Amino acid sequence: MKEVNQANENSPPLNDPLTICDPLGNIRSFGYNYGMEFVQSPSRVFQFFEWGHTWRTIWTDGRKLPEDPPVDRFYGYNVGGWDGDTFVVESNGYDVRVFIGSDATRPLFPHSSSMKVEERYKRLDYGRLQATITIIDPQVYTKPWTTTGTIGLFPNAEIWEYLCVPSESNDFNDRLTRPATGGK
Repeated sequence: MKEVNQANENSPPLNDPLTICDPLGNIRSFGYNYGMEFVQSPSRVFQFFEWGHTWRTIWTDGRKLPEDPPVDRFYGYNVGGWDGDTFVVESNGYDVRVFIGSDATRPLFPHSSSMKVEERYKRLDYGRLQATITIIDPQVYTKPWTTTGTIGLFPNAEIWEYLCVPSESNDFNDRLTRPATGGK
């Protein structure tokens, strides 16, 4: 794994979903400085991510996390509920094409289709939310690992339409990159 990590430190892997506009998955989305929003309904919570303008569904209707979800998803299969003042989300069924980590914390890490994730969200005060994420994947890692971070809350902020669209990259290159480098 050391050789893979060293090669991965300075450049994205060739199969990085980010380079081809595939969804990042919720775990990797936390590593970016883009907004996210929780929207609660009677039977589920939606978590909207600014990057890629995507969302995931967290079922809160009392269902259990299936042992073997019917299909793997970029954002996993998710169930959630309250443990006192902490919103707890359990998930599995992650598509193996997404990575754990972020560009800011290279390297990126793989996972197996058996990975399970526990997320715990607790409001620390009016302006801050603590997020604790635990990765459980005995097929790839020798023990579970946990990371904790603080997310700023901005109740009146809007989630921007930040899409990864190949035509946007082409437009950027045509208008800025090529003229700046003298390329055509």
